[in-house]
Amino acid sequence: MGQPQQDIRRAAAEAFKQSLDQLQQTLESTQEPSKSPQALCPEPTPELVTDRAVQFDLSVWEEAIADIEQFIQQRQTEQG
Repeated sequence: MGQPQQDIRRAAAEAFKQSLDQLQQTLESTQEPSKSPQALCPEPTPELVTDRAVQFDLSVWEEAIADIEQFIQQRQTEQG
């Protein structure tokens, strides 16, 4: 792998990390301060765990990977 591609991947990873940080800040600012973390995240019941497992099917992961690949390709064409 050449140095320019490593730089592109590093820049993409940094941009992705910054986006995640912004998302976390947004989510934290929209939470009600009076609620405790315990109230926001009660103990999961078996039904709740099963529901969450169903929500994360393979197509969701495929879409996320495709989005990340598209982002990296866009960054490469902008810098290339």
